[in-house]
Amino acid sequence: MEPVSAHMTRDLLVVAPGDSLGDVVSRMAARNVGAVLVLDGERLAGILTERDILRAVAGGLDLTVPVASQMTHNPDTIESSDSVEQAA
Repeated sequence: MEPVSAHMTRDLLVVAPGDSLGDVVSRMAARNVGAVLVLDGERLAGILTERDILRAVAGGLDLTVPVASQMTHNPDTIESSDSVEQAA
């Protein structure tokens, strides 16, 4: 079984919970990524995806709000040594 590490990237876009949604959207577009990790210090606090942003915009949310208000908190994670089957 092939490990997740064979398919993952290590050049991730990381943001802070207090960063504004608009700033993060701009950074995502510049890097051409659909999701960012949200770190509180060195702890994974959440993930923000294009879907989260779409919901915020569709709801008329002001893009000055902090990422923490729109992210998915405490996402499930796996280890890079886990198999792709486990990840799926």
